[in-house]
Amino acid sequence: MDSRKIDFQGIQNARDLGGLPTADGRKIAPGLLLRSANLAEATSADRTILREKWRLAKVIDLRTKTERGQRPDAAPEDAAYLPIPVFDGPVPGISHEKNTDAEQIGAIVPNMEHLYRMMVTLEPCRRNLGKAVRCVMEHDFAAGSVLWHCTEGKDRCGLLAVMLLSALGVDRRQIMEDYLLTNDVNESKAEMYYRGMLAAGKSESEAAAVRNAFLAKASYLDEAFAAIDERYPDMDTYLREGLYLPPATIAKFCKNVLI
Repeated sequence: MDSRKIDFQGIQNARDLGGLPTADGRKIAPGLLLRSANLAEATSADRTILREKWRLAKVIDLRTKTERGQRPDAAPEDAAYLPIPVFDGPVPGISHEKNTDAEQIGAIVPNMEHLYRMMVTLEPCRRNLGKAVRCVMEHDFAAGSVLWHCTEGKDRCGLLAVMLLSALGVDRRQIMEDYLLTNDVNESKAEMYYRGMLAAGKSESEAAAVRNAFLAKASYLDEAFAAIDERYPDMDTYLREGLYLPPATIAKFCKNVLI
């Protein structure tokens, strides 16, 4: 992670997928595929770094309309901005609308494994996720990098990364390792919410549900993979038939970003 982590003043959980190896011995070229938490707190210095060091050309925002309205991105003005929400409305445990996070999660106690299964199997989610994946794949990398994010840079952002890495031939062990790196950033935040819920008189199970919603756990991603494996013979078929990605688009993407 140290070699791929991107340090900013305001943007959290940012990293470059460059350097990750593929099963056939190639690597993802650095400086092309970036992921992060939302850009609402991006400072002027952050925007300068994104523009000058990372040549940011496109931002894909996976958040709901409400999330975007409450915390608008402060991305560089010369970068194209495309909102492609995975969900049309709030989903406790996944989306993070202001002033409802802990209340929603604590009241409903979401099953995160179920939510991950839902994101990769429900038709509207698959169409939206596929649209976002295709938007990355069809990007003109000669113009610069592309960055995608949700709110925490964990669930929706993480699954988009899973699909791209799978298309590039990165094995699931490496994909899982990248996914879990979110905890380097979010563990302290998750603990803060956990203790805050307990201090407010909530039960341990409610507090734990809130904490777990801010963590990346192997069981979440394992459930997504299991749901895909139950319905499709392999990941390539899921990408083509589940996310509606043309083989030619996948092949061109691999050619553009692998070295």
